Order: sequence, then structure tokens, then C-alpha cells
Amino acid sequence: MPVIESAPPERRPTRREAAPRPLRIGVMLRAVGEYDGAGVYIRKLMDALLELDQRNEYVLFYSEQEQLGAYAGRPNVLEVALRAPGKLAWDQVVVPRAARRADLDVLFHHKFSIPLLAPCPTVVQQRGTEYWTFPEYYRAWGDWLNAAYNRWSIPLFCRRATRVLTNSDSLASELEQLLEVPRSKMATVYAAADERFRPVTDLAVHARLRERYALPAEPFFLMVVKGYARIEGAGQPLCPRKNVEGTLLALARARAEDSRTPPMVILGAGVRGRLGPDVLRERYGLPPEAVVIPGLIDHGDMPAIYSMARALLFPSYYESFGIPLVEAMACGCPVITSTAPACPEVVDDAALLVDPDDVSGLAAAMLRLVREPSLAADLRRRGLERAAHFSWHESARRLLAELERAGTGVDRGDR
Repeated sequence: MPVIESAPPERRPTRREAAPRPLRIGVMLRAVGEYDGAGVYIRKLMDALLELDQRNEYVLFYSEQEQLGAYAGRPNVLEVALRAPGKLAWDQVVVPRAARRADLDVLFHHKFSIPLLAPCPTVVQQRGTEYWTFPEYYRAWGDWLNAAYNRWSIPLFCRRATRVLTNSDSLASELEQLLEVPRSKMATVYAAADERFRPVTDLAVHARLRERYALPAEPFFLMVVKGYARIEGAGQPLCPRKNVEGTLLALARARAEDSRTPPMVILGAGVRGRLGPDVLRERYGLPPEAVVIPGLIDHGDMPAIYSMARALLFPSYYESFGIPLVEAMACGCPVITSTAPACPEVVDDAALLVDPDDVSGLAAAMLRLVREPSLAADLRRRGLERAAHFSWHESARRLLAELERAGTGVDRGDR
């Protein structure tokens, strides 16, 4: 008698295979208003993320009422202002309570800390390891206390987080070596330059900015220290991590060797940072007209400033990424930068690299750009090509994949 086999029943997809439901994603944004790299990073990343992802729901936590409204009108965004007596209370008490009320699936913070008692999986982004590698930057009592807290807390945050993000592979390697964070737990989400950063060749724009910021009439060397860095006038190190002091010494050597060496403009220094003529002459052997410190520059003017510069000087002792590097390259500005992390990773072969302790080497690099027009042209070309590798859209895509991975427990790969 023939055996009749029935068709196997249709297999139903498992929960992991089924289309995932939208997630409720919380984002801690108390630092969204900062002027320096961390503030630029999260503003541009959030812009790209919310443009990319209109499916998941977002609850954005601010620390000030005035911060509300940045993403008003988006149907998948809820903005919440949470007041607290300090950062610690905001991070560890107020936010976890709000996260529980919001019934979040995952909570993200871009600036190294997360609630230790969060009611959901967390994703934290680490900013750097200078608390371990450069403790001399934190000798003042308040700075030392803050550094000591960070040395204790950052490893704890990394252990508690579901995923740890970095903004360079160099930083991931440091966290693995110094803090023993497993590499499998980390992912890199780069910064980028937004679409405004492109060469600005309009001479009328150049003239207007020279007048507005009292910039030199000729193309200048440019330093961008941004944010709240301060240039101290006498007997103090000058922005030690950014290596301003070594750069001034190199500028003096270059000018002594070749009178065609252009002046230097330092952007972003605090208003207490006016270097007096006596300090410039006695400490660095530089005339006052050789250094211009206009203070903070409107962010919208930065593409033209980069385009006006002879080169960006960025010989930092430490960077976890260095957004000015990409901004400068995107504007066709040649770059001289450091061999220290993570500058070589960002610029690849599109810049001149110098050991940050090598004052003579930095001076020689400056003189090469003065004397070799073809080198400057080649660096402009290579810089534009390299900058194109960085994209806020791509960074937002990577961040979204990590948030969904943490929020669902499923690795969705490159989406």
C-alpha cells in the first residue's frame, strides 16, 4: 500500500527572525550644547540619526529647559528636560528614574557615563584615556579630583554597559589594553565633517572674515584648540594636550630660518588667553604680529577660515579622534599633525606627521609647506579624498545598529 506523505507544516518564524518591533531609545543629551568636539559630535550624530531612523521612538533627555525644541515636530521624538543639582545626580538618579517611567528598551550616552542602575540595556561612548596616559594634565586640585573620579568610574561604566562605543580604533585598542574592555564589546563610530565643510574660494567672504576677526592679510598657519581650552599668559603651560607651546617654539624656529613663514592664528582659546607681547618676545622670541588669538569663531565661519589657512597645525599629544582634522581636509586645507593617537588613523596618508615632542621636526614641516607649493597642492588633493571617507550618515547607521543590537539582544550586522 503506498505511503502518502503530507507536506510538512509551514514553519513559523521565531521571535528573533520576525520583523522587530520599534524600540524606545533613550539618549542622554546634557552635553549637547558644548562648543568643543563632544558637543559637535553629538549634535551632528543626532541630526543624522533622526533623519535616518523614523521608525524607532526616541526619548531625548536634556539637563536644561532651554535645550528643548531642537527636534520638536518629529513624530517619533519626545524631548524631556530633567533638572538635577549636578551631573552625578542627573546621571545616576534622575535619568534612571525617567528611563523607567519611559519604559525604554535601551539608553545611550555619548560622554563616558551611564546610570549604574539603569532599568534597561545601556550603550556608552568613551571619549579618551588621558586620565591614565597624561595624569600631569590634572595637577590642580579640582582637576586632580575629577580625574581620580573618572579613573575609578570609567572602567565601571564600561563593565556595566551592554556595548561600548569609541570614535576611533586607536581608542578601542587603548581601552582594551588599559581597562581590559573586551574588543568584542566595542564598536567604532567615527566623527565627520558636515556638508558645509568644503573649499570656500570667494575672496569677498575672506575679506569679511579678516575684518570681523582681525585675521592676518596673508594666508596663515592655523591651530584649532576649540572649546574651553585656555591660553595662559605667563609661567603656565599653554593648552598642554594641544601642544600650543611646542608649536609656538616651532614657529619661532621656522621664522628665524625663513622670513616667508606666515603668522599663526589660534582659534578657540578662552578670553583669558591673550598672550601679551612681552610673553611672546621673552618666552618664544616672536613678535606680537606673529600670533593672533581671536577667541571663539562662529561655527558657520569655520569652512572659510580653513580655506584661508596655509595649513592646519594639529600636533596634539593626545586625541581620540580630532574633528578639526577632517574639517580641514574637507576644506582643502593641508594638515600637519601628530604621530600620537588617533591622528594617523584619521588622516591616513593625507597629512605630514610629526612627533609632538619634535619641535625641530614641526618647524621643518612648516617650512616644507612654505617652500614646496607642489607639496601643499598634493596634500589638498589627498585631504579632500580622505575626508570623503567620513560621513555622519554612515556613523548614524553604525550607531543605530549598535542601539538595536543592545535593545533587542540581536546583532543585525550592517543592516
